[in-house]
Amino acid sequence: MPGSRETGSMVVYEFGAFRLDAERLLLYLNGAPVALGPRVVETLLALVERAGEIVSKRELLERVWPSGYIEESNLTQNVYVLRKLLRQHGCDGAIETLARRGYRFTASVRKREGSETPTMQRPRWRVATLSGAAALIAAFGFVAWTYGLSHEAPRPVMSTEARLYALGSFYTTIRSQYALQRSVAVFTRAIAANPYGARDYAARAASYALTADNGYGNAARDRALAEADIRRSLALDPKCGRAYGVRGLLALDARDMRAAVGYLTTAVAYAPRDADAHEWYGVALLYEGSTNAAAAQLRLSQQLNPLSIATISWIASIAYLEHRYGDAISYANQGLMVAPSRRNLLITLGLAQEARGQYASAIESFSKYAGACAGCKAEGAALLAYAYARLGQERKARSELTIAQDGIARPADLALALVLTGGDGAGLHEVVRRMTSVDRALLAEDPRFTLLPSSDMRALEQG
Repeated sequence: MPGSRETGSMVVYEFGAFRLDAERLLLYLNGAPVALGPRVVETLLALVERAGEIVSKRELLERVWPSGYIEESNLTQNVYVLRKLLRQHGCDGAIETLARRGYRFTASVRKREGSETPTMQRPRWRVATLSGAAALIAAFGFVAWTYGLSHEAPRPVMSTEARLYALGSFYTTIRSQYALQRSVAVFTRAIAANPYGARDYAARAASYALTADNGYGNAARDRALAEADIRRSLALDPKCGRAYGVRGLLALDARDMRAAVGYLTTAVAYAPRDADAHEWYGVALLYEGSTNAAAAQLRLSQQLNPLSIATISWIASIAYLEHRYGDAISYANQGLMVAPSRRNLLITLGLAQEARGQYASAIESFSKYAGACAGCKAEGAALLAYAYARLGQERKARSELTIAQDGIARPADLALALVLTGGDGAGLHEVVRRMTSVDRALLAEDPRFTLLPSSDMRALEQG
């Protein structure tokens, strides 16, 4: 039966410079282990086991995610990560896509079987505990050690709490409203199973904080719930890096940059493999105007969790701010292929297209953003007003500017639109007055700012 693996025997697949251990879900490159999430390895194994055959998306989804809610985009992202890795190491084109049918592994595969040596034998339940928390791979496909969400030592036995922690963490990475709601419910069950687990309180705090940050519910309530869980977590473990990371996220959301950087510096020190902490730290540094340091943190976050669309979104923004418009477009399109509803990717895509003179494409991207949600209309209008003004289409620019001024648009985008459309000085002064230090830092790095005439730049700087 495809996908079945007998205990006590070892099945290894070899292709190119790679060796795939089917029993332990480990991939090696030239003898060295490759840091991939277990779901990614399971996806590869499902294809390699049936090399040359078409494996449907339904088969892959049922095998890799046997329980729980999942979106097809997660499978697409797994295949993307695998293709990138294989391409970099001599196996370009090893995974073929067949429209509306599925995928096929086309590289030459050698299968080797044998018995484990006595030192490698272990009971069935111990097989799943490889690499500590990697036990959770078999049950839910999310590995705590991959993302380093806690500084605590791995547990030798897969407990109910550990399984629930893994499932809740998996939902957290998706970051949709439904997934975050599910993660809160699962972490609540984990806490009931082990009321003294600091990491479970910190993990639930992250779900509450991300719910507030994404505007999915009652933000004030969710932030209060997050802070309460942080206090419980730190009372149980004063060195819980995840708890400090979430507190940093709350400070970041409140635009308290000094506090955010302080908490997030502590978070990455206590939990150096927490991808989210590095992402949030990178964002805090970006908001302070430290673009290079921010880029380094975000790249590290992506290495720790290559499936994070949030991190890809920020890396796309960094590329735009660094005037690497082709990279920004590439990253944004990559993210939108997996998460087409990710609105900030549409903004970055449009800005990069505009910077390259692709105004028709930029206007299309901004228009998509403006229609994506009720709260997006004003911000989209501010971006469109600037684009139309650059094209010399004054009437359309002023029409969009009116919409932007009637709603809530980011002050920096509204200010740029006002300058370029010749808006009234009093209105510009009021917009600039509302700018926070974060708004000013981002505006100073924005390529659009440097393209303005010196007189207009002074107008923005002086308000």
